[in-house]
Amino acid sequence: MALETHTLLVLPAAALLLLIYIRRAAKRHLPPGPPPLPIIGNVLDFPRKHLGREFRELSRQYGDVVYLEVLGQSVVILSSYSVASDLMEKRSANYSDRPQSVMVNLTNLDWIFVFKDYGQEWRRYRRAFHSQFQPAMVEQYQGIQRTVTRNLLRNLLETPERFSYHIKFSFAATILRITYGVTLTQGDTTYHQLVQKLAHIAEDISTPGRHAVEAFPYMLYLPSWAPGGGFKRLAAKWKKDLVAIRDQLYNSAKEMMDKRGLHECVLTRMTAAGEDEEMVRNVTATIYAAGADTTNASVHAFILAMAMFPEVQHRAQAELDAVVSPDRLPELDDQAALPYMRALVKEVLRWHVVAPIGVPHRSVDDDEYNGFNIPGGSIVFVNAWALSRDETMYADPEAFEPARFLRDGELDPDVMDPATYIFGFGRRICPGKIFAEASLFMACASILHAFTISPPVDEKGVPRKMDVDMGNHLAVSHPEPFDCRIVPRDARRAELIQANTAS
Repeated sequence: MALETHTLLVLPAAALLLLIYIRRAAKRHLPPGPPPLPIIGNVLDFPRKHLGREFRELSRQYGDVVYLEVLGQSVVILSSYSVASDLMEKRSANYSDRPQSVMVNLTNLDWIFVFKDYGQEWRRYRRAFHSQFQPAMVEQYQGIQRTVTRNLLRNLLETPERFSYHIKFSFAATILRITYGVTLTQGDTTYHQLVQKLAHIAEDISTPGRHAVEAFPYMLYLPSWAPGGGFKRLAAKWKKDLVAIRDQLYNSAKEMMDKRGLHECVLTRMTAAGEDEEMVRNVTATIYAAGADTTNASVHAFILAMAMFPEVQHRAQAELDAVVSPDRLPELDDQAALPYMRALVKEVLRWHVVAPIGVPHRSVDDDEYNGFNIPGGSIVFVNAWALSRDETMYADPEAFEPARFLRDGELDPDVMDPATYIFGFGRRICPGKIFAEASLFMACASILHAFTISPPVDEKGVPRKMDVDMGNHLAVSHPEPFDCRIVPRDARRAELIQANTAS
């Protein structure tokens, strides 16, 4: 009897010791990273200003797979293309989910399908999104891209000092026409303001560390009026704002369609295909928000680069003059004959990574990689900014040098195309990738063919030194506001712009 009692006492203790041993053994096989502090873990190691750069510093110390524990949450940072490809592409079934977010749940932001959990509904939304941006569909959008880009040139000719507004307006107009069939008239800021507000809210919510409730979920029990409960008031306001923006975009277009018909667009095609109204509202607003904000950030970076690096500008203009000639404006069909211009666009994407760490993924189950254990439920970041600065792929990565993508006057297939990592990985890759690249090429080639871009001058006419200031580099990176001069290359180009402007 005494032996049985002793056994009953020993077995649970042994089981507990075994469990502790297993957990400690698993932790010994976690990827390397800075040692965590009690309770808070690696909170103090988490970046504050420049996520890409600060995560890259951790990877230089600990390797291409870095592990952090932030208030009990496992965080894994991937900082090389080979590792990102191994996990995000080859094991995409395990790494296609999104982390749980309190603010996403409170605002119902997952109607933007980039925030949706991986599952059946996400797949349905993705199919709908993909169907509108297949290569054949993107070709049909070329006429719209051409018209809007040439109107952009006219606006730059008339009021070049407002170049930032003109660029934002241009991309809002393109996406609005493609998505909702609505032609945006010059001076109409309504739709642009809507997309700016939508993008601001989405960016704020997706920025790691922005809201304390993500790290301390117990704050959900705080009343909205209590100290620390302000996030609830903000979330309630944003929830209303987000739905109002989405519905205003949809309802105004639907009203036009019912009254006088719309141009063929995403909305009309999805409606004709019998898609349910809720999904049409959600998908169209997602397309508009994503397409109108990210590419305009890249074009701002292009303008900045041209003002800073005149030798690059002159070489691209020489190629454009030789291939396109001063008698017409560039077309997307010219791309094959413009290798330096194509390399320049690739360098813009690499030099200024719009989403430095992309949108975080979540591991569904425990995984083993190169002897390390990646726990299920980990938040996984791919540091796209670090990939863009990988010295094994790009010599002198901080320099702006399009020629790095060329060999013998043609694009070098052995140099990593930044489009392979800046648009995401695996099943979560951006379905608008082809369209975004086409839009960026059309804008950059057209602007360079028509204008000379240079630094602003001081009161004595001396060019001012321009510094690279790409903003805080958190979830989405926009260049900080800057000044520059944009003037027609000659009178002939000015006439060409006027002759090619849509009425």
